[in-house]
Amino acid sequence: MPPSEQSEWRRSRRNLSILDFPSMRASNTPIVLVGNYPPDQQHSMLQYACMLERDLRQLELNVVTVAPEPIFAKLGQPNKWLGYLDKLLLFPGKLKRTIQQVELNCGNKSIVHICDHSNSPLLKATLGRKTLLTCHDLIAIRSGMGQFPGETPRWTGRILQHKIRQSIPLADRIACVSNATEQDLHAVLPSTIGRTSVVHNGFNATFTRQPQKEASAKLAELGIPEVGPMLLHVGSNAWYKNRLGVLKIFHGIRQHPEHQDVHLVLAGPELDPTQAEFIDKHGLRARVKCTGPVEHAHLQALYSKAAALLFPSRHEGFGWPPVEAQSCGCPVVASRNGSLAEIIADSAPTTEWDDTQRHVQALKRILTEPHYKEELVSKGHENIKRFSAKRMAEAFCTHYSEMAATTQK
Repeated sequence: MPPSEQSEWRRSRRNLSILDFPSMRASNTPIVLVGNYPPDQQHSMLQYACMLERDLRQLELNVVTVAPEPIFAKLGQPNKWLGYLDKLLLFPGKLKRTIQQVELNCGNKSIVHICDHSNSPLLKATLGRKTLLTCHDLIAIRSGMGQFPGETPRWTGRILQHKIRQSIPLADRIACVSNATEQDLHAVLPSTIGRTSVVHNGFNATFTRQPQKEASAKLAELGIPEVGPMLLHVGSNAWYKNRLGVLKIFHGIRQHPEHQDVHLVLAGPELDPTQAEFIDKHGLRARVKCTGPVEHAHLQALYSKAAALLFPSRHEGFGWPPVEAQSCGCPVVASRNGSLAEIIADSAPTTEWDDTQRHVQALKRILTEPHYKEELVSKGHENIKRFSAKRMAEAFCTHYSEMAATTQK
């Protein structure tokens, strides 16, 4: 973005009334959303694009979504290399054709919004149109740069993340999902300063507390018995999710005689070897259950029945499970690392990701002090009001309006 446009953008953001949603609709500027490649199974990113399309349509914007399709991936056993051919060789041409067809249909130049920064190399295929990029986190990029000791990817991953990092500054504007992500972006790519803003995620699905009888039935379908207070973690085995830390907290709370009946459910994949060795060493095997992938109704049931969600991540770009849990009336104990202090605010106890003892102390209060638990549930319900899909769509609509105005000059 040239300096003159940066100054105009800052002025317009101080007086947003000069560019309202009706003017955006009247301009008939098409918005081309670029979604993710389905075989990558990045479910949260796929949901993000679908949610954004839905809510922008509710604001009566002209929206078209395009995403890479599995073509080479159908020729053999799916693997990442065939996926790269689909995404980086075939899809740029399809994206160009989609932009041209959309503009031919409406007679106006489009704005291209790439919904996941990991697709930033596609910015080169946007035919010089105004572009907006959503940046979710810098975890993979920073790992590729060696900023997380012991967590550096293989050389192929480093090359890919370097390409993504090089391409991000090609966007005219960048929307970061949290202040923490924006700060990380500025530290890694100082050239993006002046072109970023924070647009918090909105809920990509409905999360409400299920009636306890219904939730119990859903847990039974997962083979989870009700044998005492249930602690919950939602996430993968990715290093930054700190699943081993969850197990350490669980072991710590069971050191207290009055909490011997607690059990732990991990909504996600089976334990990795290090985690399995830990639970066997401490005799926890019978008290730990991994669910594998869960449907939405089952996830709601887990949140609705859990005594608390444990979420001691080492880093997060946004961090969905804490606010999902709060929507279902489940108190949270979490780290304050990455974006979590920002997303959780004062609605839950937080500490450093590796401070097992403080996590245990917070959890003990929830399990033994009903009034404290009720206070956290109430604070959680207030906290989630900040994360509205409609508010997110309106923020992007403001961006599009400003970008359309500069395009028309």
